[in-house]
Amino acid sequence: MPELVLSASDDHVQRIASEKDPVRAIIELIWNGLDAESDRIDISFERGELEAVNKVIVRDWGHGISVDEVARTFGEIGNSWKSRAKRSKNGKRKVWGSKGQGRLHAFALGDRIRWVSISDDTAGKRWKLTINGSRFDRHRFNYESVELAGRERSGTVFTAFNDSQTARVQRLASPRARESVAATFAPFLLNNPNVEIFYDGSLIDVTDQISENRLLDRTIETEEGRVSYAIRIIEWKAGKHHSIYYGESIDHAVHEVDGKDIEPRYNFSVYVAWPGFSESGEDVALGELAPSPVAEIVRDVREAVRDYFSWRRRQDRRSQIEHWKQTGVYPYKEPPQNEVERVEQATFDLVSGTLSGHIAQGKMSAGLTLHLLQNVLRHEPESLLKILHEVLALPTSDRDALTELIDSTSLSNIIRSTSKIADRGRFLVALDHIVYDAVGSKDVKEKDHLHRMLEKELWVFGEEYNVMRSERGLTEALRTHLKLTGLPTDKIRPVRTPEGKSGRLDLHLAVSKREHGRVRHLVVELKAPGVLLGRKEIDQVEDYGNTVISDVRFRDPAAMWDFILVGSRISDTARNRMHGDNARGLFYEPPSRDEMQPKVRAFVRSWREIIDENRSRLEFFSDALEHDPSLPESLAYLRKVHSRALPEQLRQGQEDASPQGESPTG
Repeated sequence: MPELVLSASDDHVQRIASEKDPVRAIIELIWNGLDAESDRIDISFERGELEAVNKVIVRDWGHGISVDEVARTFGEIGNSWKSRAKRSKNGKRKVWGSKGQGRLHAFALGDRIRWVSISDDTAGKRWKLTINGSRFDRHRFNYESVELAGRERSGTVFTAFNDSQTARVQRLASPRARESVAATFAPFLLNNPNVEIFYDGSLIDVTDQISENRLLDRTIETEEGRVSYAIRIIEWKAGKHHSIYYGESIDHAVHEVDGKDIEPRYNFSVYVAWPGFSESGEDVALGELAPSPVAEIVRDVREAVRDYFSWRRRQDRRSQIEHWKQTGVYPYKEPPQNEVERVEQATFDLVSGTLSGHIAQGKMSAGLTLHLLQNVLRHEPESLLKILHEVLALPTSDRDALTELIDSTSLSNIIRSTSKIADRGRFLVALDHIVYDAVGSKDVKEKDHLHRMLEKELWVFGEEYNVMRSERGLTEALRTHLKLTGLPTDKIRPVRTPEGKSGRLDLHLAVSKREHGRVRHLVVELKAPGVLLGRKEIDQVEDYGNTVISDVRFRDPAAMWDFILVGSRISDTARNRMHGDNARGLFYEPPSRDEMQPKVRAFVRSWREIIDENRSRLEFFSDALEHDPSLPESLAYLRKVHSRALPEQLRQGQEDASPQGESPTG
């Protein structure tokens, strides 16, 4: 009987085979059948006593393994014909294998493996080919071929004999194994409805198992330039699947990573398609440590998936609340009349929506539970967790989520802070609009508008500052510093920059940290949206820093001065001045010349960076309270709080609002 001896040692073949992963072996054999142009794949198990799996059988009705090519296609590791052909032999579909290693994974299914394949040779004769391998001599296969007189149907039957009753093979009969196979092939099956995969006697019908199916197109900037890729998010009605698959095509995303840390509640599969994964797909295992652009894609995928499921949670909560309203069990019969009532109701919606899966569906039971929840929130918020656990028997994950919301601070504090959070969210949306909108930003001036608004919204630059001066010179900055350090402030001579100017500061924020004896100063230099931050603006701020260092009256080793130049756009010239922590825009940090010199730094930041940082800080609270401020709502807030600081066009509400983005809809 002829032999096929692989050009690799037995232990090398063992490493390739991944013998601890039988599900992967099944998946590889299914791909082989699909590449052979089969429209049906059957995976079946032969069981012995105690229902133990003795044999694993994978059958397809494709074109089979050719006798003419068995030595070349089966006897080599690597150099797969598929990597060169790209299409199946009859052009029916794209082929996916490329490494010439997939068949070796079959050793994960049994001690002995066998392929029986019927195919035609180049002369049109039909042959039956039998190939045998053993786990005890992995790199050596023997085969025999017999010409067939009849026209038996082409195809391949693979059989693995689990002689040693390996426990890992038993996992193939579990629901989890079926879920993994379904998740892997879901995109392919959706795009090829004529293909059927039967697993353990029943058809894998992914359309019946899917609750949501969304397609997202993404474009990101990476170190290698702009990259566009696609994401498909499938939510499953049942199961415990939380995986992300990467590949050159959504139909064949084969590099799987766990996604449970991104979203533990929903059952989902995410498929990421980028042509470059054909060469660098293995790098996804490195995550954000992978080379560019894989690292940036992985990071963006995780962010996109989190955003999607955050949106889904809000949708589910709203749907459940609406259902309770329609059935008459929702305890709030009238809309809230003031901010406190609105916050209470929003908190109720959040908590009840989170618990919806544990609240009985019957009208009477649901009504009693929801009214109990309302009363506890109003009168005994500190007892909420204990009561809910006793009444609803909450699982640990939901109990922990509510603990974070309620137990970490009192409900009264949540209610008081919610108004502030909502106002800040509205301000950030409005600030983004008036700084970057093509229509609205042209009328915004730094002195007349930005200064006057930001004087009331100092939290944008930090919560800790408790002293603020606006439109004052360096002399007033010195006066503030001396006052915070406890030194006399009378008879102060004017402070001048090296050019002899007074150095008008847009915003000067300061705080004294008594516990460490430190005084921190933050000086913000604002520029109108139309100003491109360049050499002139950089030099202006650097002059301020040089003045603080050179004027002996500022000498204080406990003082720290941070100067921030802020605008909507930063020129390449300014970016080239950055050093050190480039992510924060540091461009000036002179070394200490003596022990009395204060620490001085200067940064150049865009409004986009500052707005996004603040949004990130507010994101958790805004999402929890389902408060996603729209642009009209945010501009209304500006008109209410900062009416005098707005340009006339925005004050009258004539702006041409552009969309702020779309919910993921596929």
